[in-house]
Amino acid sequence: MDTPPDRRARSKLDQVAASGLFEHTAGRGKPLNLTPDDPNVPADLRLAFRMMRDANVSPPWIALAREVEQALDDLRRHLARHERRMRELREALVSGRAAEFKESFKSARDTHLRHRHEFERLLDETRQRIDKLAATAPDGAQRLMFRPSAFLERFEAAWPWPERTEDERRQ
Repeated sequence: MDTPPDRRARSKLDQVAASGLFEHTAGRGKPLNLTPDDPNVPADLRLAFRMMRDANVSPPWIALAREVEQALDDLRRHLARHERRMRELREALVSGRAAEFKESFKSARDTHLRHRHEFERLLDETRQRIDKLAATAPDGAQRLMFRPSAFLERFEAAWPWPERTEDERRQ
């Protein structure tokens, strides 16, 4: 997974390595002396984890975490596509013929609502995956901050003509 924290850490390590700070470290060029048992793994799970590692198999929650990251990336891509689509529709409406505006506006609104329905479905599927990950993964591997409302707010902000309130309609 190539997440923003991973990229920042890799960038910082590259900067430090380029400055030569790692040139004179003890054991440079020699294999790492890794202990067979990770002290961060509970004692009752060490044997199982070691067997899984030796068999090149990962715990189920690792695959689920990858699915969650993929689902979040899909949501971000879907959102970016929708923002681009709405900008293009707005440009077409503004530069189009006035006589066709009403029909074009209705079509653009229908497009937005259709994609919103699909986006809400993707949000719900992602939330379900995150809930499943939270129920199965160890404490440190759980994704705690997923706010579907923030994604939906950004999706709605892509629609270039906000809905009028009841008071605005009366005026």
